[in-house]
Amino acid sequence: MQIFRIIAVIVVLSPTVTGMAADPSDQVTAQRFDGYLYLDAEGQPLPIQTDAEIETFLAEAEIVDRQQLPTGITNPLKLTLEADGIEVNACFNDADISRRKVTETINGQSYFSLDWRDSYRYSIAAYRLDRLLGLDRVPPIVPRQITRDPGAVSIWLAKTVTETKRQTKLKVDPPDTRRWNQQRLLLQVFDDLVANRDSNLSNLLIDTNWRLWFIDCTRCFGETKTLYYPLEKISQCEQGMWEGLKSLTEAEVRERLAPFLSKAEIKALMVRHDKIVRHFQKLIDERSEAAVLYEVEPPTDTAPWGDD
Repeated sequence: MQIFRIIAVIVVLSPTVTGMAADPSDQVTAQRFDGYLYLDAEGQPLPIQTDAEIETFLAEAEIVDRQQLPTGITNPLKLTLEADGIEVNACFNDADISRRKVTETINGQSYFSLDWRDSYRYSIAAYRLDRLLGLDRVPPIVPRQITRDPGAVSIWLAKTVTETKRQTKLKVDPPDTRRWNQQRLLLQVFDDLVANRDSNLSNLLIDTNWRLWFIDCTRCFGETKTLYYPLEKISQCEQGMWEGLKSLTEAEVRERLAPFLSKAEIKALMVRHDKIVRHFQKLIDERSEAAVLYEVEPPTDTAPWGDD
C-alpha cells in the first residue's frame, strides 16, 4: 500500500499549495469528469484519482466500518475503507440471483426471459464497457469478497443526489436544459447497449456540476438481442461514444468482460452493438456527421447540494 502514502505526500507538496501553477495532470483529471473529483470520507478531494489507483484501493483497503443501506432490494452495504491514512466510502453488493421463466415490463413493454439474472457481475461488466467506450459515466467498481459470497465494491460518489430526489424533493431544474438532454441521450444509448432492464431515476446520480453518473447495473446484459429502448426516436449520438462504438471489437470485449459475462452474453452484446452502430451510421449517411453527432457541453453552473 505504499503507493497511497507516496501520492498523499505529493498532494501536500503540490504547486497549488505553494501558489505555483497547477500540475497539468491535475487539470486533465478534473476535465475528464467535467470538474468532478473523487472525495474521501470527509468530503475532501482524494489524493488518488485515476481508475487504476481507485481500483487498487477498493480491492485492498481495510474495511473499518460497514452499514446496511436502507435502499435497494439486494441489501447493499455502505463501507468505509482505509489505507495509509486515507478513508473512502464505498458500496458493496453481492447480489447474484437467477430465476427461470420471468416476465417483466421494460419501457412499457412486456418481455419474457427463460433465464433471468440480477448480478453484481453485470455492474463490473458495465463499468469495464463504459471505460472501453471512453464514457467515464460509471464509477469504478471491482470484484471483492466481503460477506460469505463474492460481490463487488464501487466507490461512493459524494456530493451527489439521485434523479428521483431532484425531481420529487429538491424540485430543482437543471440550469442548462440543452446539456441535460444531451446527457440523457447518452444514457439512452448506453441502456440499449447493456440491455438495462432496470433503468430508473434512482439509478441516476447528479454531481455538483450537473453531470450524470450511471449506477447499479445489476440488471443489465443477459442473452437478449433486443433493444429495449427503440432507437427510432434517437436522432443524435454523442461524438465520443460514437467513436468508441465504431472502434469496439468483440476481441476487446472478451478480454475485458469475459470474467463477468458468458460467451452467449458477449455475443448478444455485440449484436445490440451492431444494431446501434447501423442505426447511427444510416443517419450520418443521410444527414451528415455534423447533423447527427454532438459533444456534451461543459458545465455552466453548480448544483445546490455542492455545499453539503
